[in-house]
Amino acid sequence: MSYSQEISRECKGVFLFLVDQSRSMNKEFGPDQSGRMVSRAVVVANALNGTLEELVNRCMRDEGVRDYFDIGIIGYGRTNRPEFCWRGALAGRRLVPISEVADNAEIEEVDIETEVRGQVLIERLTLSRWIDPVGVDSTPMNAAFRLAHSTLDEWVRHNPDSFPPVVINVTDGMANDVNTDAELLATSRNLTGLKTCDGNVLLINCHIAGGTDAPVVFPSSAAELPRDPYAKLLFDMSSELSNRHRAVICEVFERDMASAPIIKGMAYNADATALLKLLDIGTRQAIGVSTPFEPHVALGAVSDLVVVESFEIEEPVMQVEFGDQG
Repeated sequence: MSYSQEISRECKGVFLFLVDQSRSMNKEFGPDQSGRMVSRAVVVANALNGTLEELVNRCMRDEGVRDYFDIGIIGYGRTNRPEFCWRGALAGRRLVPISEVADNAEIEEVDIETEVRGQVLIERLTLSRWIDPVGVDSTPMNAAFRLAHSTLDEWVRHNPDSFPPVVINVTDGMANDVNTDAELLATSRNLTGLKTCDGNVLLINCHIAGGTDAPVVFPSSAAELPRDPYAKLLFDMSSELSNRHRAVICEVFERDMASAPIIKGMAYNADATALLKLLDIGTRQAIGVSTPFEPHVALGAVSDLVVVESFEIEEPVMQVEFGDQG
């Protein structure tokens, strides 16, 4: 395991997000800050839009957004086959340079109500959006993994020395385009079998169906999961994370590094906070940060519906993250 290549414009990285858009994503996920129930699709779209905005901010320099990353979003469930689901001017595109992602955001302003010491304050936020909440059809997850494979196979051939691609799959249920769990596992392992000189594709899975069980985030063994065959399948599908990921996860979740020699990139039964932590750590640690970041709870929100936890890295660390300074 290497995963040590610095990201630069000459040696860029790639993030590919897979988003469940099946009809079950219309089910309620939980209440927002005002007590209003929101759907799984809304929570996931808001979280992903916020993650993309954070990635754009990380690539911002005085002259504009530098192309340190290519970004793709595959939705599966809008129809019976997966497809890249960019909206607006990016519709029909596959992997898109981060500068073009920034240039094609839909900007909106929303008012957020926040209670501070018993007083309700209204804060106006400017938000960027690239995808909409969707919940329509079935769950062709296996086909989504195959589309991810064909997309990244081409990317790896053109970027053989880069940090390996990172794939983050967010779903609320089982694939319905396979006959057995073994078939889905084989497809996922075919995807993670792709590699650059720096390591294999990293696959991070996030299950968000909700329920009474407490979220399990970044487990070290299958024994930490509930007795659910699907939880075990997700564990087996997910990648073992790099030492950089492991260091920051142990810092954020106050775990002992010695007792967690292996950490899998997955979350089971994730709530909104767990989803945001997974997205943040899954994207942030692919850029060569050598020391853990410190979490803090933000008063703002990723959207007008969901208040979430976010993370920051100070600008001096950003100078370490990327290989080119010019």
